[in-house]
Amino acid sequence: MGITRRGFTTGAVGAGLLLGTGRAPAIAQGKRDLRVGVWGGEFGNLSPVIRFDIQGGLVLYNIFDGLVRIDFGKRTIEPMLALEWANPDPLTWRIKLREGVKWQKGFGEFTAEDVVYTWNYHLESKSFQVGTALFPVDTVKADGKYVVEVKTKQPFGAFPGVTMGYGGTMISAKAHKEMGNQAYSATPVGNGAFQIESKRGAEIVLVRNPDYWRTGFPKMDKIVYRAIPDSTTRLQALMKNELDFVTHPDPKEVAGVRKNSNFVVKSTPGWEWDYQQFNLKKTGTPFENKLVRQAISYAIDREAIVNEIYYGEAIATDNQIPAGYLAFRKPLLKYPKNGDLKKAKELMAQAGAKGYEVEVITSDKDWLRKELELVAAMVSQIGITYKIKNMDMGGYNNLWLNRRYDQVLEDITLVAPDPDATSWWFLHSKGNASGYNNPLMDTLLDGARSERDAAKREGMYHKIVDMTLDECPLIYHCNTTNIQVFNKSLKGFDPTPQEYMEKLDTIEWS
Repeated sequence: MGITRRGFTTGAVGAGLLLGTGRAPAIAQGKRDLRVGVWGGEFGNLSPVIRFDIQGGLVLYNIFDGLVRIDFGKRTIEPMLALEWANPDPLTWRIKLREGVKWQKGFGEFTAEDVVYTWNYHLESKSFQVGTALFPVDTVKADGKYVVEVKTKQPFGAFPGVTMGYGGTMISAKAHKEMGNQAYSATPVGNGAFQIESKRGAEIVLVRNPDYWRTGFPKMDKIVYRAIPDSTTRLQALMKNELDFVTHPDPKEVAGVRKNSNFVVKSTPGWEWDYQQFNLKKTGTPFENKLVRQAISYAIDREAIVNEIYYGEAIATDNQIPAGYLAFRKPLLKYPKNGDLKKAKELMAQAGAKGYEVEVITSDKDWLRKELELVAAMVSQIGITYKIKNMDMGGYNNLWLNRRYDQVLEDITLVAPDPDATSWWFLHSKGNASGYNNPLMDTLLDGARSERDAAKREGMYHKIVDMTLDECPLIYHCNTTNIQVFNKSLKGFDPTPQEYMEKLDTIEWS
């Protein structure tokens, strides 16, 4: 049975899967320029065929267009570089591409050969996308200049939303071959509204793509991105007119900014959660016992995290399915919003865990570092000492992805509005970074991924969530909101629930 491009099917969808002080230097501004402050240090990889972090995604998705885009309001899949697609049989997808789209900087027309090259590069290099968006792909070939035919290993009804969506950012075959993977990842040639003019450490300058296929876009001539690690410094730079637009302000400062008529605050419930994760491949650890993990979850005062770290700009939760997703029930299903220390201590005693020390790592997001300090104080009440190790994002990812950690506290952004995106990656023995391995969980996850009946899928995900709450391979704290603050004279910005995606092609000065 075919699938319309106008909506998600009931088939499975895969997941995504990223301090300093001082005054920000002023950036010269032209009439149609935009100065943007983002969190983090120096900009690294910007290529869609190498794992990128949230900071890189903010830039990457303004350099590249995808095969499709998500209409976040309607939760539908809409055409972009792919005009049409069809599913003539359960294992075949045919994609008709838009004609006349040009690669930046004179690298020719975007064609089916670029799609074939990109997806084969992912498959041959075993990139991060192979386990996420491209896992069903068996073969991909061009049928003429503008048609791509994909054969899949299994039926996958959400192919348009996941494989063409999250996995649908293409690279220029010609540019990638000429430049090499390393140079391309540093300053890639895209097909989007903006192209890279320069990149130096913590600053990237994008300029209008003169050959962009969407008439009238982008509205700006230039975007200057400045990476500023400290959230307060970023916001102060905006207030001093050194920046026009900032991401990730400190939530405690948002209420005050809302009272300032010179600025606009956008706050969007995010497809993301803050969580703790355990390395369950390690044996002989106290947290190997699920009762200890349950005790930690009972010790967490989630409402305190929402109020003290996010100042209300988050929703307390103990499970992995956010509001609006299939199988969502409510934010707190088992663990009380203010915790239950009596229950936590009982579980520790039942597990025979008298108290222990454990190293817990987190990345360079200053709000997560504050959250980890708060959580460490909470678990200390049941005899657990968190030895905190703050890392830059590259170092954190190296340890996390290679499973060289004991425990982490981090956040994650989901890439598709389907519960498969919130569960399979994190809980399946073949997909998670914790080493969690439960054959029953694998069976449920695989079954829910392939089931086409929505009611049956919903029941399966209820069982998956209930098992997650019992076994606690991950402990969920809250669903956060994505916040941007910008000059009131800017108009046209359309926020998304995905933390790494801030498309700026529609923004302009009024």
